[in-house]
Amino acid sequence: MIRPLVAKEARDQRPFLGLALFLLLLNVLSALWEAPLGFSPYAVSLPERFEPDDDLSVLTFLLAFALGSGLLVREQDDRTLEFLDALPTSRWTLFWIKVLVALATVLVYPLGMTAWTLLEQALSRTSLEPGLHLDVIGMAIVLRVVQALSVLALGLALAPLRRLCWTLLAVLMLAQGLLEDRAPWWSALNPLRLTAPVFEGNHWRWPVEALLLQLSVTAALLALALAQFLGWGERLLAAAQQRLQGSWLGVLASVTTVGLFFAVFMRWGGADDETATSGEEVRVEFPTSASAQADTRHYQFTYPASLRQRAEPLLRGADASFEKVRAFLGVDSGEPLRADLGGSMRHTAGTAYWNTLRMGLENLSSDEEALAVLGHETTHVLSQRIVGPEATPHLADMHLFAEGLATYVEYRFFRPPDALEEYHWLAATARARREVKTEELLAPDRLAAERDANWVYPLGRAFVEALVRRHGDGAPARVLAALGRKDAPEGLQEALLWQDAFQTAGIDLSQVFDDFFASLDEQVARHQELITSLPRPRAAVEPTEHEVLLRPVLDTPPPEGWRVVCRFRANEKSRLQTFDGPFDCGESLGRDRAKLSRDVLWYQMGLRGPKGLVLYEPWTSIRVE
Repeated sequence: MIRPLVAKEARDQRPFLGLALFLLLLNVLSALWEAPLGFSPYAVSLPERFEPDDDLSVLTFLLAFALGSGLLVREQDDRTLEFLDALPTSRWTLFWIKVLVALATVLVYPLGMTAWTLLEQALSRTSLEPGLHLDVIGMAIVLRVVQALSVLALGLALAPLRRLCWTLLAVLMLAQGLLEDRAPWWSALNPLRLTAPVFEGNHWRWPVEALLLQLSVTAALLALALAQFLGWGERLLAAAQQRLQGSWLGVLASVTTVGLFFAVFMRWGGADDETATSGEEVRVEFPTSASAQADTRHYQFTYPASLRQRAEPLLRGADASFEKVRAFLGVDSGEPLRADLGGSMRHTAGTAYWNTLRMGLENLSSDEEALAVLGHETTHVLSQRIVGPEATPHLADMHLFAEGLATYVEYRFFRPPDALEEYHWLAATARARREVKTEELLAPDRLAAERDANWVYPLGRAFVEALVRRHGDGAPARVLAALGRKDAPEGLQEALLWQDAFQTAGIDLSQVFDDFFASLDEQVARHQELITSLPRPRAAVEPTEHEVLLRPVLDTPPPEGWRVVCRFRANEKSRLQTFDGPFDCGESLGRDRAKLSRDVLWYQMGLRGPKGLVLYEPWTSIRVE
């Protein structure tokens, strides 16, 4: 009996299905009109399609409410409810079939747009943002389903009021807006705001409180609608409907509804104008600059035309740099590398992804530094070629080795010998403080969460140097080849992944680590005077009404030329690119309470050396009441 009832509901709701498909087609055509296919990554398309006042959210709201307000009462108005009661089924079953089919009909439009957004990202993703982020899309789908269900439940509960249900909706929306002005927490009851993206780094934070509240309200509204459909309170409803049948009341209700909705829209428009006037939301447009291209034997360069003179020394030395890296790793030249010199990710000089690299040429201080960064990123690309595309994620898991190898090549072939001094004292200080732990070096996420993700550069370079000293220049390439072999075991992580790659390459990993720690101990002896003179900065935390003050506490004054700095993150899983800082502390440093995640302050004190390198203390977290 279920299948015929579902088919009946699907036929009855065809007009709404047609409207949903029409809106979906209209939005797709509008998106293609605004930007060609392949030019709308998540950063552009996802936030605006989930904002409370976006067309997608508003139209989904109207579609769900319109369908819900007529879904149950239509059976009574068309006098088909008695016929359905004669069927071998119950009103309870009929109710849930109607609700589920209606929900599926409403979701055709928003979930269709979500699928379109996923397709746009698949065609628009770049080497810096290659992922589809299915966790974000999955969360967006869950929130959109809850949003549609809550509005549908509201329509079902108000449906017995017939012509007045839209009037009451306008009253509720106006009241909701006024209550939000007085107490912002009322926004948790607004289903339109449920899908508003709130990101912490790259993660969309679950609106747990709002979700639980709206699910509770939805359950209560569905229970009310079910009670009405089961016939409870029929006499009371019939008496109320008789009083609402007058034509004069219909005209009054229509005029009142139009007036109320006009007031609602005026509030929305006024809020937008006020935001623009007050400067809370400022739209900044950056002038676009022409780009130039240049091809060498091994690279295809793209760079801002305004940096032509700055790029010329790099272009002249690029192929020689490539040959040094290629000869060290023992690989063929292969196809040219694509190199974008227009910028890199935040807190990085360069980034690399399969056969592609990016550099912020404008932010590099000299031609020598530009060639060094190019050599570093080229090492990453050629290392990925050795392991192959399938094993490249495993190379990323061996972050200490991957970055250590690139840094070793950078400092051996492209930096002057004295440039290593800063790396030596940083690695030596970390060793002297007993903070260089093998289990953290083999697990990049753990190292980043506890200490500093950038330690992979000085410590990784020292590790690869120890490897090359004992096993020769060909040792890193042997490890890369072993990591990328076709018959490598699956699912290996951390120490097991390292052990498998080194053992297959014929290298004793424990012996390399012994040499590595011995070399660090040598540096500790060389820099003992500096290490002893460096204080261990801490912070005294003082919450105020609008911010949290951090006052640096030092056991001894720092040496001349050294400064105390501090940086912040949202939580222990935040990526380096999302960190704030480092900021000079001075006598105190303030952190706005609005930037705290769940009232927890994550901070990391450190000492900046004369040449800019920072030695950080372990991360600290404190709950701010």
